[in-house]
Amino acid sequence: MRRILSNSEKIAFCEQMAMVLKSGISVTEGIMMMKEDVGDSSPTQKKLYEELYERMEETGMFYEALEESEAFPDYMVHMIRIGEQTGHMDEVMAGLAAYYEREEGMKQDIKNALSYPLLMLGMMGVIVLVMMVKVLPVFAQVYEQLGGQMSGMAAVLLRVGMGIRSHYGLVIAITLLIVGGIFWLAMAKKGRKLLQKTVLRFLFARKIAEKIGVARFASGMSMALGSGMNYEDAFHLVEALMKGSRSMADKMKRCKEKMEEGESLSRAASEAGILKGLDARILFVAERTGETDQALAQIASRADEEVSVRIQNIVSVLEPTLVAVLSVLVGAVLLSVMVPLMGVLSSIA
Repeated sequence: MRRILSNSEKIAFCEQMAMVLKSGISVTEGIMMMKEDVGDSSPTQKKLYEELYERMEETGMFYEALEESEAFPDYMVHMIRIGEQTGHMDEVMAGLAAYYEREEGMKQDIKNALSYPLLMLGMMGVIVLVMMVKVLPVFAQVYEQLGGQMSGMAAVLLRVGMGIRSHYGLVIAITLLIVGGIFWLAMAKKGRKLLQKTVLRFLFARKIAEKIGVARFASGMSMALGSGMNYEDAFHLVEALMKGSRSMADKMKRCKEKMEEGESLSRAASEAGILKGLDARILFVAERTGETDQALAQIASRADEEVSVRIQNIVSVLEPTLVAVLSVLVGAVLLSVMVPLMGVLSSIA
């Protein structure tokens, strides 16, 4: 299975394709041009463009070529399918480039916020390990010679250190398993899905996922309806965007059923739980003025902005919280060492 393109690669691909389409060049010719630009500097990308070009020559369907390459995420493939079938390919490619730029920016914000606390966590782990395995046993021997005994956290850390020393092989094996598990969660498709399900159990993650679903629903419906599609065909196209979210897919199903019963899109989406508050009212007014597609585009933009703000707020709170927690842990460990030391000195005195 081919590696999914990184965000920077997806951004470059979408930006180049958007420029190609806006200049009136076909997708097939654009892919050939992009392959020639890459040349021999990136054999992997060159091979990918060659496969896309061959598939386009056979079928002429861009989204099918992307899907079969397995190098592009499902969301990107489904959005391009909508753009290809609605005649808005240039807008879709430009929108995807902006979408992945925002996603990359959010990832960088999260990485920057977590790097320092994680570095502190790693250093603290090494310090605690050295103290448990090397330093505390020395204090324990001194205590025994003076007829005393360690207590409290120091005693607990001492026992853990002795366990590590006597079963270091098992500790190394467990550590390797943990590292392997983290790597699997980060890299494997099934691992990422499991991690996503775990993260979605937290309230803040569920709210962000709901907003992302609203943005995808509104963006897809906007392009479909703006191209002249009826609601049935629009729902059929947009349903593919919701495959990764069972909750949103169920809401879309209820919305579709409500519309088949004669409800308007705004009312059906509101009753199904897709749109709430101001978003539902904006769409309600737009339906009466004939600007449904523009209102949906506005709702998608608002949802994207809200996702960005929510993530930035979480990151801004997460960094000082982690630093505070780590500071308390470091202080507790230091006290566990200093208290026995003071006890030893007082015994000597």
